[in-house]
Amino acid sequence: MILWGLAVALALALRPLLAIDETRYLSVAWEMWLRHDWLVPYLNGNPYPDKPPLLFWGMLLGWRLFGVNQWWPRLLQPIFAVVSALMLVRLARKLEPELPDAADRTLPFLSGLLWVTYSTLVLFDTLLTACVLLALLGLVEVWRGRAVYGWIAYAAGLGLGLLAKGPIVLVHVLPAAVLAPWWTRNASARRWSSWYLGLAAALALGAALGLAWALTASANQGGAYRDAILWGQTAGRITKSFAHRHPVWWYIPAFPLALLPWSLWPPWWRSVAGAVRARESVVLRFALAWVVPGFVMLSLISGKQPHYLFPLLPGVALLAAKAMPSDRRQTVIALSLVSPLLVILVETAGKGYLDRSDLRPVSSYLHRAEASGQPIAFKGQYSGTFHFLGRLERPIAQLSWAQVPQWSRDHPTGLLIRSTRSPSDTVGAVFHQPYRGGSISVWRVSGIVIPSEAREP
Repeated sequence: MILWGLAVALALALRPLLAIDETRYLSVAWEMWLRHDWLVPYLNGNPYPDKPPLLFWGMLLGWRLFGVNQWWPRLLQPIFAVVSALMLVRLARKLEPELPDAADRTLPFLSGLLWVTYSTLVLFDTLLTACVLLALLGLVEVWRGRAVYGWIAYAAGLGLGLLAKGPIVLVHVLPAAVLAPWWTRNASARRWSSWYLGLAAALALGAALGLAWALTASANQGGAYRDAILWGQTAGRITKSFAHRHPVWWYIPAFPLALLPWSLWPPWWRSVAGAVRARESVVLRFALAWVVPGFVMLSLISGKQPHYLFPLLPGVALLAAKAMPSDRRQTVIALSLVSPLLVILVETAGKGYLDRSDLRPVSSYLHRAEASGQPIAFKGQYSGTFHFLGRLERPIAQLSWAQVPQWSRDHPTGLLIRSTRSPSDTVGAVFHQPYRGGSISVWRVSGIVIPSEAREP
């Protein structure tokens, strides 16, 4: 935990906000802040239907307390990771109170490479994981006899998960609820009729929490925004994703990579395989009911990214913790240090490359240009890259090369931002900075020369 904390601290100190995702999400929160609008996320002056507002609300709340800053949104992810770890330990103890050293058994297995890396990034999956664990804790409370309290917790986790990342939360919280007769090994028909009635009520309550925002926001915006948040961002991503589309088998090789270094340790695989075959413990059966259906359903969904597996990792940790023999303790501790040390090494040794990913210089230039009244355009599709970093307050036009001449005539003092690859491409730019493998350059649009390959025949 100390090494993980050091990795987080170094990430905050050394790593800039990374385009496209981190800069985009902070720009969305920035535009909500400018508009004093907590209802509808905005990006570059338009409603942003791609994500629900819960993470943005967390950013705005921190800005209300501490002022607009970069550190608070970045600190939210480690906070959610710590909350998730604490809930995982509580979940293990609730499932099996006689399980010795629940924290020592579960926490090391959250040191996989995916968990350590992505818990420092401004994404939605760490928040979603905390919501999933809240819902699953509620299920266990119901099983332990606290039905009202448990179903309220389940509904809260579901509703908050809907507000964090949409209906994908159901992939992680519904299978364990439906498969409860299997992992509890209780065959009482009377008990399960009341269980499923409670589940239906909790699903309705959780859905009402998510829909309270969705319906209010869609009524406020109507039209395309309503269709996008109620349909396009759910069914569209499942059946034919417009981003990150991969084949059904894509997670099979990705999952072992996410679990490094544990996936390279043969005793770990043997212990887990033996435990899965035996299925003697309620902890193991619960973890299987959580992880296996979730993995299958994520594989069937068209859009795939490594961090979409994030909410399954506590389930894998639960499975591994119960399966691992106690005489392997020293090896477990040693392996749990690998990923934090690796991330620390990459963050320190790769500082030069990270500096080339820092967009604050060009964003500061654009801030001064906007303050002087110069219109700004971007060649290509703009994804909110500069708005938060430059504290920009007006939308940036998005242009193709064919649109540049007319925009130049309409805005003779305007500036055009363009990504370039070769140093010769920056000749004539009023500002340019190295960026990853190329440059980000700014031109006065009245004097820009359109590349010959981009001109119409």
